[in-house]
Amino acid sequence: MKMLDVPMILQARYGQVWLLEGFRLFHRQPLIWFLTLFAYWAGLVIIAMIPVLGLILPLILSPGLSFGFIALARAVDRRDLPMPLLLLSGFRSPKARPLLQLGLIYFLCLLGVLGLAWLFDGGGLARTMSATPSDLADPEIALEASVRLGVIVALLAYLPVLMAFWFAPQLMVWKDFTAGKALFYSFFAVWRNRWAFLRYGLAWTILIVLISLIIALFGEILGAEPRMVFTAVLPISMVLIAVAQGSFYASTRDVFEVRDPPERIDTLA
Repeated sequence: MKMLDVPMILQARYGQVWLLEGFRLFHRQPLIWFLTLFAYWAGLVIIAMIPVLGLILPLILSPGLSFGFIALARAVDRRDLPMPLLLLSGFRSPKARPLLQLGLIYFLCLLGVLGLAWLFDGGGLARTMSATPSDLADPEIALEASVRLGVIVALLAYLPVLMAFWFAPQLMVWKDFTAGKALFYSFFAVWRNRWAFLRYGLAWTILIVLISLIIALFGEILGAEPRMVFTAVLPISMVLIAVAQGSFYASTRDVFEVRDPPERIDTLA
């Protein structure tokens, strides 16, 4: 992708456009998306079997794999021949080492987020994250986890991390930026397009709430067991993950790709 030196500032309506673009890209190649997601999850399961590293390695690989999904979405958008192996395209490029360095920074940022949350809740969030499903089934534990101040602190602290990493892998691979420069540009590109991203987040919130209500309604009407509900939710989750990855690419394309649609209203000059 040929990328601009400075990101564009878009109208707020682009937020829901990105979500719609995600559905369009999924609809164009649903089988490829499913195969790639299966390969991704299978790889995570294998890595999870490694003691200690099974918890750390997925986080370090996260930016590189995120770029792989972006590359897949771009291939679908350009009507190229998309392949599941595009998921590893970042690590097969000359930017493999910088992407791993970016992943290490991401891991350290997450540690910082959890550490900050720990200061506010005495480790309640960390205990909840390490709890087993049977523990979370306890109403008292579930209620305690839902009101933990640490959860709110962690979400607020993670927001700037998310902004900094949103475009960073793409900028490193396609624009040859250093990790620091990519994180800087990504953060301020998201900030300057905050109204579009707020609309994007709102669109996702509405969609997830609607889907949750529909699933709960059908589960209540049909008297479905939890296992049946999980079986129904799994493919829906895969579709939503694919749509999300497609929408991430759409935001990259509209903010940084060398294009000139009339809706673009400014640059980060």
